[in-house]
Amino acid sequence: MSLDTSRLSLILLPDGPVAHDGTCYRYSKGERLYLDNLAKDFKKIYIASFVIREGEEFYESLIHSKFQSNNIEIVELPKFSTDKPSIFMKLMQFVLVFKKILLLSRKVDAGYLFLPSYPAATAWLSLILWRKPYFIYGADDWVQASDSMFKWNRKKHFIFYKFYKNFNIYIEKFIVRYALFGVAAGGQLIEKYKNYKCPTYPTSPRMTLSSNDIFEREDTCINEQITLINVGSLINDKAQDMLIKSFAEVCNIYKDIRLKIVGEGPLRSQLVSLTRDLDIEENVIFCGYIEDEKLLYKQLSSSDIFVLSSVTEGFPRVLYEAMCMRLPIVTTNVGGISYLLKDMENALIVESQDIDAMTKAIITMIENSNLRRDIIKSANQTIDTVFKRMDGSQISKLLLKYW
Repeated sequence: MSLDTSRLSLILLPDGPVAHDGTCYRYSKGERLYLDNLAKDFKKIYIASFVIREGEEFYESLIHSKFQSNNIEIVELPKFSTDKPSIFMKLMQFVLVFKKILLLSRKVDAGYLFLPSYPAATAWLSLILWRKPYFIYGADDWVQASDSMFKWNRKKHFIFYKFYKNFNIYIEKFIVRYALFGVAAGGQLIEKYKNYKCPTYPTSPRMTLSSNDIFEREDTCINEQITLINVGSLINDKAQDMLIKSFAEVCNIYKDIRLKIVGEGPLRSQLVSLTRDLDIEENVIFCGYIEDEKLLYKQLSSSDIFVLSSVTEGFPRVLYEAMCMRLPIVTTNVGGISYLLKDMENALIVESQDIDAMTKAIITMIENSNLRRDIIKSANQTIDTVFKRMDGSQISKLLLKYW
């Protein structure tokens, strides 16, 4: 008898919290669309997650889009209301989270674990205890993301940090090794998971664009004013401070240039202060979060170069959007980016946190028109292959194959 996924219930552990606006639950738009679309193939999905409310850190980054599916239920995980919990408090939280997930795991048919995530690790243990199958989505490399996930001073807690990072290596390995299958954002994770003997596939791209939304152009940087654009939450992982410092160096060469930063987050005031300190306040525009996709695409299509400065990623959806808007890309070499984008072919790629390299890459993109046009053309071909991989029923099809 063949498997009917519409009869299955799942516990799903996302790789980050969701938000509650006082009335309903919300999430970043790309992830929310993915989860609502996933729910169409299943009887019930329980999303077990920490929940952020107004006034808490990261709230503005998560309220973009309201969940729509009637068969999605948000199960709130217990958390402490402090930004700097002690190690003891984190251990207590782990016990409370494990208890809640253990009871929830008992009544579902399978689990879908987003990595890296410690609630996902507790769900893995719970599902193993109940002998329930699970599968995984790799959003980012767990070891690479360890630095940003560690909540304490690394120098002060050096021994604990060393144990923490080694623990991440082993927990990721065990979770991946015993999964039915995996999907991942980026070739780096796909190769890593396959080395752990887990059949792993590129995840269906999480974007709402189609080939009908392409903004056709062969070149940028043709007007007197040059516009760079960055899209992402204003958090440490996105490293907009590095981008601003690099942009300040570019401003010493080009006076009629500006940088648009699209996104919201807890570092906004700090980043604004940095532009003042570097005397480039008039050149940097903080656009805030743009919910209307048409307005976001208008911002992208009216820009000349897209710049990604992140220190950790899987493969960010915004790079797909930049290619759809025919924007030449300058990006850091993190996560799975270099498995799809190649330096000097369909992007310019620099090492993360290398301000000088980022500055040189931006200047090269502005000044070398032949290279810029070649990069745009090559990126056009890249995004065409991405559209061919889009499949809203990817997970249910893989379950039919591996269950």
